[in-house]
Amino acid sequence: MNQIAIPPGVLHWAAEKAEGSLHSFAEQVAKRKGDRDRILEGLLTIPQIEKLAKKARIPFGYLFLSEPPNLAEVEIPDLRRVQDAEPLGDNFYQTLEDIKAKQEWFIDYIKDSGGVEIPFVGRFKEGKKTATSIAADIKKELGISDDDRRRSPNAEAYFSRLSEKIERAGILVFKSSIVKSNTKQSLSEQEFRGFAINHKFAPVIFINGRDAQVASVFTLMHELAHIWIGVDGVSDVTAYPNNPIEKLCNEIASKILVPNDVFMEQWNGIDGIGQLAKYFRVSRVVIARRAMDNGLIGREQYEQIASKVVRIKSAGKPTIYQTLPIRNSKKLTSAVIADAMSGNTLLRDAARLLNVKPSTVISFGKRALKDD
Repeated sequence: MNQIAIPPGVLHWAAEKAEGSLHSFAEQVAKRKGDRDRILEGLLTIPQIEKLAKKARIPFGYLFLSEPPNLAEVEIPDLRRVQDAEPLGDNFYQTLEDIKAKQEWFIDYIKDSGGVEIPFVGRFKEGKKTATSIAADIKKELGISDDDRRRSPNAEAYFSRLSEKIERAGILVFKSSIVKSNTKQSLSEQEFRGFAINHKFAPVIFINGRDAQVASVFTLMHELAHIWIGVDGVSDVTAYPNNPIEKLCNEIASKILVPNDVFMEQWNGIDGIGQLAKYFRVSRVVIARRAMDNGLIGREQYEQIASKVVRIKSAGKPTIYQTLPIRNSKKLTSAVIADAMSGNTLLRDAARLLNVKPSTVISFGKRALKDD
């Protein structure tokens, strides 16, 4: 079988993206020792080059360049707790790039449809405003009330109810635990919890679906606060943020989800934290933080509770009709499918945008017509 020499720099760069090292890649694909040695020397067959490109998630043609391409990563302010935190990984940047592409498509779609700028994006960017006033403005603008919590049987339903209100106001809400539609590429909740990207026509909130449902509700409000103050950023939503922006967004989220007057009325001691968490549809950590801020428990007690995070899985196996709109934003999914079915967007472009097959777009389109 014909062999092609790949430039050493390009080969090692691609192998590191694929398997961590060229030696690891050679061990993984070589059937015989001679094949492994040949790969280590930079001689690969076409099928091996295709496999390397697929594993490294790079275009096939990149492997024929004289040197590795200078790929500029999509940038976003890193507002995570630790300033010298581990660098955000490839899965994060692939997700960010994918979400940015979706946002750009939607911006053009909104402008072509005669849409107008959203007034609350960056409303509190200038001047000093308190968390209380910003939280109040968010609740008023979106119509968020205690009824939303009361009518939600659990945190998952509460998240869905709040997301619908947020998307109705013009913000795209994405929630996913994987890169695009690749179940083998999981996102890490230890790396980041969510991020926000501001834009006057189509602001974006992304929630890491690997996190617990009750934690996602708080992250959603935290990232929503980022839209109101007009600051992009990736967050880990810690209880002790170093960054003043993250501290402010945490305070805003707490005031929306756990109003202090209601919290104090319901407080019945540290043993009732779990019960209060269910009442407010948030995590025990959020309740414990509220209790600590009110001087009801100490920091040591808070940290003991925070170290015991309970993950509750959703019941049943959801269908693609349930998961796809959540991964791709219900608002954007509906727009893309409607535009494709009307012929304004090519079917293959719609499928690429939603990370599915064209047949899936058609299936969703037929389903939407049936529901109308």
